[in-house]
Amino acid sequence: MASSVLPHAKLDWTISKLEKAVALHPEDLGVRLDLSRAMLSRGWMHGGGEPDCTTALGLARRVLQDDPTAVGALVVAGAALVGMERHEAAEKYLSQAYAAEPDRADLFLALGALESLGADLGAAVRNFERSCRLAPEAWETHLLLGRALMALAREGRASRLIERASYHLVRAMRLDPTPDQHPKMLRDMGICCMQTGRTKEAQRFFVRLRENPDHAAIAKFYLGVVAYDSGKYNNAIQHFRAYLREKPDDTNVLAKMAMAWFQMGDFSKARSACNKALLVDPAHLQARYALGCTLLEEGDPAEATKVFRSTLRDHPEHMPTYVEMVRTRRHTQDSTWLIKALQAEAGTFDRLPPGGKVNARDMTRKRISTLLDEFRAVGPSLLSPVLAAIDLTQDEGLRFQLWEAACTMVLGAVADAAAFRLREPARFYGPGLGLEALSAAAVLPDPVLTTGLKLEEADLKKAAVDRHDPAADVSAHRENITKERRRARAYQALLLLAIGVRRSTSGKALLARWAIDADSDLSCAAWAGLAMYGEPIATAKLAAMAAEKGATGVVDRLLSHVMPPTEAPSPRRVESSEQTRCSTCGSGASEVGYLMAGSHAVVCDRCVIVVGQHRSTLDAPEQACCSLCSRSAFEARGVYSYNGVEICSTCLDLSLGQLEREEVDRFLSAW
Repeated sequence: MASSVLPHAKLDWTISKLEKAVALHPEDLGVRLDLSRAMLSRGWMHGGGEPDCTTALGLARRVLQDDPTAVGALVVAGAALVGMERHEAAEKYLSQAYAAEPDRADLFLALGALESLGADLGAAVRNFERSCRLAPEAWETHLLLGRALMALAREGRASRLIERASYHLVRAMRLDPTPDQHPKMLRDMGICCMQTGRTKEAQRFFVRLRENPDHAAIAKFYLGVVAYDSGKYNNAIQHFRAYLREKPDDTNVLAKMAMAWFQMGDFSKARSACNKALLVDPAHLQARYALGCTLLEEGDPAEATKVFRSTLRDHPEHMPTYVEMVRTRRHTQDSTWLIKALQAEAGTFDRLPPGGKVNARDMTRKRISTLLDEFRAVGPSLLSPVLAAIDLTQDEGLRFQLWEAACTMVLGAVADAAAFRLREPARFYGPGLGLEALSAAAVLPDPVLTTGLKLEEADLKKAAVDRHDPAADVSAHRENITKERRRARAYQALLLLAIGVRRSTSGKALLARWAIDADSDLSCAAWAGLAMYGEPIATAKLAAMAAEKGATGVVDRLLSHVMPPTEAPSPRRVESSEQTRCSTCGSGASEVGYLMAGSHAVVCDRCVIVVGQHRSTLDAPEQACCSLCSRSAFEARGVYSYNGVEICSTCLDLSLGQLEREEVDRFLSAW
């Protein structure tokens, strides 16, 4: 049977009955405490708000006057003060309750709410988790934990937090909450589905929510957001219109509607929606951003720049506006502004304080990244300002970022020059061009490299005439053709290696054809290209060729430099029929929820939970690798050691979420 931490069933009737009992027996502290809990429940969970919380506080204090050790009354008083947003007073009561009886689910529920009030969402989640463990069949604990996880995920957009939030919300919905909780639960589940990419499921939740008259408006808003995120902009507009019929001055929705019109290319209507939002709230950030984008697309960069500039004066941290501002300067060929902006950002970086609510250093790094993207788009003509900016900072990370951008710009210039000549291989082929293509392979498109491979015998004969002095006789002419054939083969071999460097699907197919059809030398180059994809057959073929020529050591060293890194194997769930046991505790599949098998160990769900709870004290040695996927501490956030088995943070998150994901999937499939 589902239970609850607070009373909820027939709450108004219960309160009325308890009020009569208190009037008849004012000395009965138990009845008074029951009434205070019922009033707290209505104030906290059922819309009673501050008046009911105030009444609950008064009743709890009356109990404490007669019995200062009544822990239940201390919890109610603290929770009621949380509901009244009186942080310090609430903390006093809850601290006393914790000192007296530290294992109460209602206490940790109140402590979680207290931390939420103070905006410490991490502490709130930990307290709600404790409450959930103490009362695993209470829908309130799962509901409040799910919502706290959602709030925490909004700060960092962590997918694991959203997964956990979804699981606890599903648990709450299955534990028979009171009907007045259903609409908000539908809303929360819809939001979680949106954030995990389950747009169809999200739409179902919001359609169901729309059936409730009190929540129809917000359901229409979220249906519009789902449609917008799915690229169905016309549907989004229809939902936003339906919402605005009930709340015509909602500037957030007007701004979203403007962006939907913008995405559809109807800039006049987008501008109109922006102006409506700005009439209500002239400082509205999203509306100003949408207006600037619209003006830009309408061909008015000067006016768009004014909007972006004024927006950044008020919201210097808004990166989308800064991105559009910089992009506009590049499109209007205002290189002077771009150079000055880079100098200003790099020159002030070292003087900025780290951390803070708005991390100025982090924001400046993002701005510099945006500027460098546009510098690269302009080309090598802006290489000098990037190199000069390196001397404006002593921060090694920023200096490396600028140096890397400069190298990329040089590489782009090399690629552009090579691409021009690769499109006419008959005129420009040769080992030099092949080496240029190989050095710039990462940024050269496959079609350009493929075009460069196309050489005919007639091209070689023509080059034998054009590239050499007049031949004295037929033998000299044939010798020139032979030289050009060697140059062409070296050139084509280098292009095949360049295609191997790119590791694209189309390139792999091309190399496979050349490996079979070409002569022995070019076939060898094609096999080398395939080896760069990690193809075992190509590696074996090269090894055999190397053995024939006594060059095994050389080829092995070369392969060690070009072979792609082996992907870490993902652990899999052990089937119930498999005869295997947990490497840490020895439990079989029938004794635990599930077993996860990896490359060198098997771990059960119980041991995973223990590792998750105590990870701060289970650090593995620095050189240790995960027993499930072989990741090292350099490839994961951490590696933890438990009973002789190492497990990394990636596998830990995967394993912890296994049952939760399955529970959510089952619920959504059946819902």
